[in-house]
Amino acid sequence: MSRFAEDGASRLSSALPSDLLAALPADAALDDDSAGSRDLLSQPWCAELVAPIRRRLYAIGALAEDAVAIQCTLFRKTATCNWKAPYHQDLSVPVAVRIEHPDLSGWSTKPDGLYVQPPETLLSKLLAVRLHLDACGEDDGPLRVVPGSHRSGRLPSTTIADVPKSAVERTCVAERGDLWLMRPLLLHASSRAARPNGRRVLHFVFAPPDPGHGLQWRIAV
Repeated sequence: MSRFAEDGASRLSSALPSDLLAALPADAALDDDSAGSRDLLSQPWCAELVAPIRRRLYAIGALAEDAVAIQCTLFRKTATCNWKAPYHQDLSVPVAVRIEHPDLSGWSTKPDGLYVQPPETLLSKLLAVRLHLDACGEDDGPLRVVPGSHRSGRLPSTTIADVPKSAVERTCVAERGDLWLMRPLLLHASSRAARPNGRRVLHFVFAPPDPGHGLQWRIAV
């Protein structure tokens, strides 16, 4: 995993058994106008994926044995909801209650609950794990990342805009069952799909069991 530490992103091919993927719900109860849902860990079928993913990543040294999943979001791009995202870092995490602390900022309430921007010491320990339920090629609006950018820490939006990207960015294509590992502080973006086909990605976030600062995860699996 030394290359992952350097780049902040890595692909694991055929990481989960095909029979496990075949048993998943066909569409996770999303309508055609929805780009995704953030609150999937509360659903048993999603929570049951955490243990095999954690075992797989612990075996290769990518994740601590006691790490917990704190969020899972389903992303997809369809003809009616073909979205894009500019380069950014993922800075907010879901928590149970609000705590007043000088190191905590950016409090917000989203449809699924409360979020906060914790200090960089915690953000640097998070691991995003993207499970591809469908193949995702160059025309399907794949994730794009700037390798190594996570090592610069938390960046102001003006700095993000000035970071050179086109010459160094990596396109994260995948086959069904692949995992893409990513540090949330890594600069990442996504274009609209040239051929939107409803491709689905389950985006898990793993974290230490204790977030510190008196915080509690809203859900931990």
